[in-house]
Amino acid sequence: TGLSKVNELTFIHTTNGDFKAEKVILTTSLPVVSKIISNLVEPDFIQKLSKIKYIGNVCLVIALNKSLSDYYWLNVNDPNFPFVGIIEHTNFQFTSDYNGKHVVYVSKYLPTDDVLYTMPDKELLNYYVLNIKRIFPEFSIEQIIDFKIWRERYSQPIIERDYSEIIPDYKLPIDNVFLCTMAQIYPEDRGTNYAVREGRKIGRVV
Repeated sequence: TGLSKVNELTFIHTTNGDFKAEKVILTTSLPVVSKIISNLVEPDFIQKLSKIKYIGNVCLVIALNKSLSDYYWLNVNDPNFPFVGIIEHTNFQFTSDYNGKHVVYVSKYLPTDDVLYTMPDKELLNYYVLNIKRIFPEFSIEQIIDFKIWRERYSQPIIERDYSEIIPDYKLPIDNVFLCTMAQIYPEDRGTNYAVREGRKIGRVV
């Protein structure tokens, strides 16, 4: 929830208590970073961070009693569907790790004022089930053992014109505090492999 400095010691204030560290790497989205450091930097720096905008995400996670398909990752490029990806995690990971359940993610990137972002969980589940059946007609809601819907306001930075000029540096204007986020991955699209690359970079910097 925040940072403070006493001499050369950095304190991290959280809802679970205060922690101290010689160095801190912030890896959250930039709007969250801004909240954490707002009392330690000039307003102009916060304004600079706010130039990078984000798109949100809604992700339905369903646990099934049988496999949905033979595919691990299915991109859905038809704009008439309310999601862009169906990822059957347990076609990559053993179902035995999930007590025999088949775990599927159904993901959609969208503005946070989109109707899907604010739709009640049960309504969204039913809507997604109807559309999953358009791809896999044998699928039924009776296969669902459990479900959870995750919403993230700052899911992916939006790459706009002259983006390279507003990417923040790894070093923040606070002693011993560094920044490593998805917003610094450029010109590639974000991804786990680039996250590993950036993690190694920030490790060398620190």
